[in-house]
Amino acid sequence: PDAEYYQELIERRWAEVEPDIHLVRAEWDCYSDGAPEGIDVLMYDAVMLEQIAAAGWIQPIEHDAVQDSEDLFPFALKGLTVEDKLYGIPVLLCGNFLIYDKNCETLATAEHITDLAEQSEILVVNSKDPVNRPQYIIEVVADSTGEKNPSVGSDAEDVMTLIDRLAIDAHEHDDDVQVVTAYDSGIGQGYIGFCESMRLLKRRKEATQIKTISFSDQDNTPRLYVDAVAITSSVEDLRYEKCLKLINIMAEADVMKELSVQDGEPQYLLLARKTPYLFISGQFPLYTPLEKMAEEENNCVILTP
Repeated sequence: PDAEYYQELIERRWAEVEPDIHLVRAEWDCYSDGAPEGIDVLMYDAVMLEQIAAAGWIQPIEHDAVQDSEDLFPFALKGLTVEDKLYGIPVLLCGNFLIYDKNCETLATAEHITDLAEQSEILVVNSKDPVNRPQYIIEVVADSTGEKNPSVGSDAEDVMTLIDRLAIDAHEHDDDVQVVTAYDSGIGQGYIGFCESMRLLKRRKEATQIKTISFSDQDNTPRLYVDAVAITSSVEDLRYEKCLKLINIMAEADVMKELSVQDGEPQYLLLARKTPYLFISGQFPLYTPLEKMAEEENNCVILTP
């Protein structure tokens, strides 16, 4: 999401409940930064949960400290739980989806990437990008074996060769924004990407649809990334109580609903809460398939970096 807009929403809501306490923004990257020194509350990707928890950088919270926990998708809470300890509150979900021109029957009917075996250069896919290629390999292994968080040791060469053939050569090394921009300009019939990338679409937005697709010839293994908010390990006493209130605000339904529509435009965020979809899906039809993907009963949290 737009980080600046999200922070503004949090600050506005916080001022309603704690007008005498000023929030100070901080930057911290869970993938590359070290210990979050001087930070009370942070957001992290669940693929880093094992490392962050083992390092003692965040502390668990009581399950009953999560407000309206029944409104959160259970799998997201389960994915943040280690040895019955809950390490934060899930906020946003994400995944590698097929985003495509709904007028393309080949992609509209495909359920597996292998259904496209007779095609070539039909997708904008950054399959040679050093960040994205390892993700795609893990997706191939997960869908091939049914393992929800597999290791990279299994063979994915045949399917990755197919994905490389489906990818339009000129865009195999693109970053994520370049992928969307290329598709929107009329290149290819679809692309592999995160759902929030659709907010960048202009020319092809009305003709675009989104769905999950298996990265193998087996059934799709429903897996989603989760971004969560947590309290760092040094916080205690009254400050802890205030931080607990803050992370609940950061994950509350009203904030998520506002975050999902900015300046009247849908942001196509996959949310960890259920109720915002009741408002958003009625206004923006593309949120209906997003809701279905989020509520898939067999979903699991991606924990493999």
